[in-house]
Amino acid sequence: MDNLTHSLVAVALSRVFFKRRVAYATTAMVIAANLPDLDMLYSWPGIRYIEYHRGVLHSLVMLPIWALLVAWGLRWFCAKRGQAPPAWWLGGLLGATGVGAHIFLDWTNIYGVRLFAPFSERWYALDLEPRYDPWIWIILIAALGFPMLLTLITSEVRSQKVRNPHRLSAVIALALVAGWIGLRAKQHAQALDLLNDPYFAGMYDGQLPYDWSALPNRSTPWEWQAVVNLPRNYLIADISSPWNENYGRVRPLRSYLKPPATLAGRMAEATGYGKIMLWYARYPYTDVQEGANGSRVLITDMRYAVGLLRPTMGAVITVDGSNQVTGESYHGW
Repeated sequence: MDNLTHSLVAVALSRVFFKRRVAYATTAMVIAANLPDLDMLYSWPGIRYIEYHRGVLHSLVMLPIWALLVAWGLRWFCAKRGQAPPAWWLGGLLGATGVGAHIFLDWTNIYGVRLFAPFSERWYALDLEPRYDPWIWIILIAALGFPMLLTLITSEVRSQKVRNPHRLSAVIALALVAGWIGLRAKQHAQALDLLNDPYFAGMYDGQLPYDWSALPNRSTPWEWQAVVNLPRNYLIADISSPWNENYGRVRPLRSYLKPPATLAGRMAEATGYGKIMLWYARYPYTDVQEGANGSRVLITDMRYAVGLLRPTMGAVITVDGSNQVTGESYHGW
């Protein structure tokens, strides 16, 4: 997820429990909720982003270490500013909550996270959320801004003030975000069931799928994009997953034949960029475009096909007429 979402969730978490118990709790929570993205400092530029981002600093292995560092930093800062430092357990709990929220939110989207790095480089992704979700922004900003509106209303009507409106608004914000992600999870499961429905099996042309994914739509939880991995091709399809599952449908959009192996393609896949992209890709696809002076090879992941459009994200390798690699680059999202 994006850093705005991580920061807004951190503000809400701080208001729910920590703000009245720990000095500088909100600042510390926002910092904690963004600490795993420190890997951006060494995962830039180019394909290093795929290789190093959401690795060890995002793993559950680092979670207790982050918690300890946040607790130590918070105690040091409070002592320096003449404030009572929080107990180690309380500072550690704050740190673990902020970092844990970051890891969980990253786990929900299609990019995924390596939960057990450095001991395992396997990617885990729930495919519930896009890389950023404007609806979560709206929910959090509206709910967290509720106390200001409530104060204005109570002052106008001279009614009794609501006790601790900031905590109430934070509870509402987190409950709404949890409900939104839960709704996406329900509709995601329904979308996957539709791909396994015999009624839609005809679009597989008699092939038995190896696997498939239903990927989220940024605008709505009732529309998904499917990637179906078949023996001869990848199938991209739209899935309508309404509340009433009896009205669900799958509509094929585009089929990508899996290209035959070529020498240029094998040379590209053996490069450093090619190996990294193949390691990351859930649905790898090597697209060789031959020209007069050689070939341009795109190694991509079919998760990043958008409707009828071919995916453009991936490693781009140029191979000359003698099948020698002459260049490597990375095209991001």
